[in-house]
This record gives sequence, structure tokens and C-alpha cells, in this order.
Amino acid sequence: MAVALPIAETDRDRHTESDVDKMANSKLMTNIAEPPVEPIALETLAGRVFDALSAEVLSGRLRPGQRVDLGHYATIWNVSLTPLRDAAKQLEVLGFLKVMPRRGIFVAELTAKEVKDIFDLRIAFESMAVRLATPRIPHAEVERVRQLYIEAGEAAKLDEQDESLSKVDLLIHKLALDYCGNARLRKMMEDMWDLVEWCQNTIALRLNEPFMTTLPEHLAICDAILSGDPEAASDAMFDHLALTSERIQTILQQENRQGGA
Repeated sequence: MAVALPIAETDRDRHTESDVDKMANSKLMTNIAEPPVEPIALETLAGRVFDALSAEVLSGRLRPGQRVDLGHYATIWNVSLTPLRDAAKQLEVLGFLKVMPRRGIFVAELTAKEVKDIFDLRIAFESMAVRLATPRIPHAEVERVRQLYIEAGEAAKLDEQDESLSKVDLLIHKLALDYCGNARLRKMMEDMWDLVEWCQNTIALRLNEPFMTTLPEHLAICDAILSGDPEAASDAMFDHLALTSERIQTILQQENRQGGA
């Protein structure tokens, strides 16, 4: 179910350039001095539409391979098709959508090779980040995150476990980036978070108990940081991401074989 767009398009957003020119000329003639707000309003609308459509894809509400009906979103968000088409083009450039002539717009599908490429980058960046961050992260912060993992893992029911753990899944990863002390490394990894979130919400969740599986791996990273050993922390992060990559690639390969059977 699509989320509601915070700000719907108004009649003012639909003014053509000639309409704006006429309004501006009219105000000049009547000596009414007001700042030109139309470009700001249009930019805000376009940004909100892009953010909302991105959320539909990254959250997994729109599944890989699913057709994207822009008309549907134009109706429920009360906007014209123009900002939606612009948002779709941006998401196509980013690799999240595919525009197929005479067929429509579809959510892109991640292959096993693409998942491996994403995780190869994560392994390189995040192993370095946690190694740099280990001497810098306050132990109180690591202990807080470790306790959140433990509490989430102790939820009584399986569905509650996965729901709770999904909320804390990336905490130690982001904490390492926050304290790595390398602004360029942090920016490069932050640019990948959308891909990481998309992969998690569309593929990782198809694994058997995905967050319970990674719980001991996350705790091992926390323990290595608390021990003050940068290399051990880096190794723990490497092992965790490499294993996660292998698990996801395995399920994708299995699904491909089943689909071709």
C-alpha cells in the first residue's frame, strides 16, 4: 500500500510559464512587491514526489520486476504525471527502475552478480571504517548498541524477533561510519545506503530468519570493538558481510534455477 504524499500538488503548482509571467506582470503593474515563490514550490513538490516514489521502491512495497503505475500514484497523491515521470527518470539513472519502451516502467531486479558487487564494496569500506573507528568509539555507545541487539533477539515470538531485529540491524554499521574519522569514506558509504536498504528489504528478508542469523555476527563485531582490537573488529565485519553476501547469492541462484525449471 502506497504511503500518502505529505504535500499534494495544488493548482498553483500547475501554472504554466506563461501563467507565471502574466501574474508577475500584473503584480508589477499594481506595485505589489512579492518574492518569486513559484520555482521554490515546484522544486519542493518534485523533491517530495521523488522521495515518496523512492520510498515505495526501497521499502519493498514495490517488488523487483513489478510494473510501476504512475497514474495510480498521481491519483492517490493528487499530483500530475510530470513530477512522477521526472522521479522515475531519476530512479532509472540510479538503477532502481527500468523504463521499457511500449511496455512501461518496472522495478529493477537484483542479480546474484549485482549483490556480490554491492557487498564487495561494503566489505572494503566497512571493514576499513570499523578498523579506524575502534579506537574512537566511546565504549558506552557500543555497549548501548550491543544491549539493543540482545534485547531484540530475546523477543518472545519469531515474528517479533525479526521485527525488532530489523530495526537495529544496521546500528553497528552506522556507528562505525560515524566514528571512522574519514569524511570521504563516510560519504562514499552513505551514498550506498539506498542500495543496502533496497537489498535488505527485497532480498535479505527472503532468507530464513535473516536477522536472527546475523545477530551473533553483530555481537561479535561489538565485542571486538569493546576489546579495543581494530584488526579483530575489521575481521569480524569482513566475516559478517561476506557470509551475508553468500547467503543472499545462494537464495538468488536457487530461485533462478527454480524459475528455469
